[in-house]
Amino acid sequence: MAELNVVRKKKSPLPWILLALVILGILAYLLLRNAEPETAVAPTTTDTGYTYDSANSPAP
Repeated sequence: MAELNVVRKKKSPLPWILLALVILGILAYLLLRNAEPETAVAPTTTDTGYTYDSANSPAP
């Protein structure tokens, strides 16, 4: 009987490289989407957070 010499093919690293690029892209998106500073509204000195309801105030 004839002897068959079986040689395994080398696997391509391309799928692993693509997977790493996709993961890096997702991480970069998640880290950089909130990198812009938010514009905060400065509170005024007269704003106490309370509202005055003149309908429930005692009569003078």
